[in-house]
Amino acid sequence: MHTHIFPAHAPRRFASIATRRQSAPAVEEGSNALPSTALGTNGIPTLPVIRTSGVFRPPPSQSKGAAEGEYLQEDAEDDLGFVEDDTVVEAVVNDQPIRRYDWRKRAVSRSQNTVDPSALPKGYKRRVRKPPAEFISENELVLRPAVREYSEKFLRLLHMEEAQDEAALRDRLAQWGLERLQKEGYCLTGMGAYWLEANQFGRPVAAFSIGPGIVLPDNKFETGTQVLISRLDPLTESIHTGSVLSRSPTQLRICFPNHFQLDEGTWRLDLGRPNLIYDRMRMAISQLETDPVDTMKIVPSGASQIILEGTELRDVILRSFMPGAKAEKKGTEFVDLLDAQCAVSADSKFAFDGAFKDDQRIMSWARRYSQPNPIVVDGDPPLVGLNTSQKKAMAMMIGQRFSLIQGPPGTGKTKTIIDTVKLLKVHFEVPQPLLLCTYTNVAVDNLVDGLVKAGVKPLRVGYHGTIRSSLIPYSLDYKLQHHPLTATVQKLVDESATTQEGIEELTGKYKDLEKKVQDAVARTPRRDTVQRLSNMREALVKLKTRAKYLKSRIFSIQQKMLTDIVSDADVVCTTCITSACYALNIMDFPVVFIDEASMSTEPASLIPLMKGSEHVALIGDHKQLPPVIVSHQAKEDGFGVSLFERLIEEDHVPSVMLDIQYRMHPDISRFPAKEFYDLSLFDGTVDASGNALPGLEPVHSKHTGNHPLEKARPSVVFLDHSGNESYQARSLLNITEAHIVASVVEDLLLNNPTLMGEDIGIIAPYAAQIRLLTRYLSPAHAAYRARFEAVLGSARAREVPRIEVKTVDGFEGREKQVIVFSTVRNNAAGHIGFLADKKRLNVGLTRAKRGLFVVGSVATLREGRLRMAQTAVGREKEGKAHVGGGGGGGGGKGAWGVGAESWRRYMDYLTEGDLVVPLAGDALDRALYEHLEAARARERAVAEAERGAERVALREARGAVGRAVKIAG
Repeated sequence: MHTHIFPAHAPRRFASIATRRQSAPAVEEGSNALPSTALGTNGIPTLPVIRTSGVFRPPPSQSKGAAEGEYLQEDAEDDLGFVEDDTVVEAVVNDQPIRRYDWRKRAVSRSQNTVDPSALPKGYKRRVRKPPAEFISENELVLRPAVREYSEKFLRLLHMEEAQDEAALRDRLAQWGLERLQKEGYCLTGMGAYWLEANQFGRPVAAFSIGPGIVLPDNKFETGTQVLISRLDPLTESIHTGSVLSRSPTQLRICFPNHFQLDEGTWRLDLGRPNLIYDRMRMAISQLETDPVDTMKIVPSGASQIILEGTELRDVILRSFMPGAKAEKKGTEFVDLLDAQCAVSADSKFAFDGAFKDDQRIMSWARRYSQPNPIVVDGDPPLVGLNTSQKKAMAMMIGQRFSLIQGPPGTGKTKTIIDTVKLLKVHFEVPQPLLLCTYTNVAVDNLVDGLVKAGVKPLRVGYHGTIRSSLIPYSLDYKLQHHPLTATVQKLVDESATTQEGIEELTGKYKDLEKKVQDAVARTPRRDTVQRLSNMREALVKLKTRAKYLKSRIFSIQQKMLTDIVSDADVVCTTCITSACYALNIMDFPVVFIDEASMSTEPASLIPLMKGSEHVALIGDHKQLPPVIVSHQAKEDGFGVSLFERLIEEDHVPSVMLDIQYRMHPDISRFPAKEFYDLSLFDGTVDASGNALPGLEPVHSKHTGNHPLEKARPSVVFLDHSGNESYQARSLLNITEAHIVASVVEDLLLNNPTLMGEDIGIIAPYAAQIRLLTRYLSPAHAAYRARFEAVLGSARAREVPRIEVKTVDGFEGREKQVIVFSTVRNNAAGHIGFLADKKRLNVGLTRAKRGLFVVGSVATLREGRLRMAQTAVGREKEGKAHVGGGGGGGGGKGAWGVGAESWRRYMDYLTEGDLVVPLAGDALDRALYEHLEAARARERAVAEAERGAERVALREARGAVGRAVKIAG
């Protein structure tokens, strides 16, 4: 039964909508024809139809990425987000949804393509937005209060975060000097500009560059970011605001709301706020009000198809927001107090269901492989190199409508995702489109690379500047450029531009002649002048008709190109934010996998789900990096808790943890496994005898004893020193510690001939320390360059600049042979600030494969006081010294104290294991200068030997001369 709700104020351009129930007949996939039962005996439809003279769409963002520019799913839109369209859309509403993908069919990407991709389309399936509903289902009535509460909460948190971003922008512009802004990529100066003929949705676009062919300095002006345009100072001038549309090494293209005087002089560009990200998160929250099941009940006539918005998984996402739903935490368990009358059932979430529930091949596989010892039957694909927990995770990802996969460090979650996609698309050849998203572009590229190697056909969607160069052939832009119809489109585009120029030129002449006719009203205009005016009017009508046809034709062909490319892919890979690009509106995505889900805010995770999802798996690890939040109040109110972590804690969604790590030497993994994973993480890096596998032998170092036998060398060592921290530019550094880190790098390269610079990573939590270490390791630092060349030789010294120096966040999802962790904090009071973040400690300790060198003060870290950071105000002050600003971190409450306790236990663990090396007095001198003094001693010995050889040669020469004189005499 449908409840009819007629809003008091319907949006303009919409006719009234009447609905009537009808049983859904079987309709073939892709068909948009009216069901035969909709016709009466006289052939007239017995059902009222939905009629609308336009389709409402949310106002577009002013910034579009490369995949969102030329090939859009939109016609020209006005400022209110409506499409001018005289076509009447008719549809009937059924009782039951009509699914768009038949499980009995084969994936298009795996079918033999019998359609000529170069054939021009005779028409296209017009994808339109769903009109505002005038009825809601009973399920919608149940969920509406939860949607309202959810929206109010997260819109408020988004507002806090956006306001803090704005404050941070003002603070950066006011406090940082121009040199620092330029050095760190926030500002570009001396930029010339000109307007482009092409525009974006009718908005003007300008090109900015330093000069023809001149490469821009390193900068943070990525696609979609806001840009502030001024002459000298954005704080004292009237500025213009735009958004980066696209970029190349030599040019930025920026979209503006209006034209302004641009061509003269040079401009300053400052990085603004990430407005596109907030717009898309707000849009995702608003789309949570839409039920795609209700949308699938609407069957439009003709060649139209309604874009699915929202998700079928709202009952899972909104469970804790339902009236009467409460969670009372007892220890680490949550007791569900959900009202028994609530329409949401917890038990159903653990049944095997989801997008593939009708395919018994898949359900059989999922049931069998969810068991510890699965029964293998004929036809099962071989699963090479997968352990029991990985197979169980795969079974859960394809067998459950919503699942959570926890992947601790080094447990092979990337391989698990790739093998799951391969199983669905290569083995089972499911017809449902699959969307694979991550938080970062680096993670997307890693997945695309692995999918290609596994024989899967991925499509990488994103701006080409963020895509690894070797993966460009798999990108949407590349495939569009190489589509057989690209040349045809270009010809039509050129003709369209010529036609538009003709219209503008003829319009000008027409207006001039019309004015002459109007000015001659006192006297009768000449007949030939009137005729000429009439002819020009007719010519204008023909040109405009041609222009409208060309625009429609270009759009039609572009839709075919997009459809061809997306349909030919097994999986579409992009970031959560880019998944909302209009290019992907060509298709609905019922199946969505999100990697790095624990690093993404909840509204950001919603974005890919709002494309009609009915089957979702979130993959992440809430024990590692949380979302980065700059507003401390928003973090305190829960904005730093990801959707992944919230659902893990609510404990009503099926979940599994990958429990074998393949990255770290067991000595490195031992403490993290106990501290962060309650001893449920096991080592896959040891043989049957308990010895580390080949390739994981501890590195040689004077700090580890440099024993020739592997078992006598530890893989973990703490270098304890007493050099105090100091403040610099509102951040923290430790000069003594930086020199120790440089000496450790020198020692590693000297004692391990096969160890390369890219095998070593340096982690530091503070911006000032990163800048200091980067300077020491740079070839521009004359003293250290000379030292490294003296100790290592010129060839090995060239490895030093290849060492990465980053924050913990910069190494998330990555690994190195050796990690040097500079903790920086060293003070008598024991204040450790941001080090007291337990999740970042976990990441910092689990990046190394063979060697982990932690440098710091045992006394300070064991004391582990939080100082003012226990308050929101104190955390904000502390945050300004930290690289990540606010730094992220769960819900905020209690997380810092827990992290301090973890450091305390780590210090005890290292001390008890005799893994602490004190560096004081002579020991510190030896650590810093032993290799340098040895090199100088060698140089002196060589010099002395050379001088001795010279003296011997001189004596011999003198003797020879004397003998020659005697002979001559």
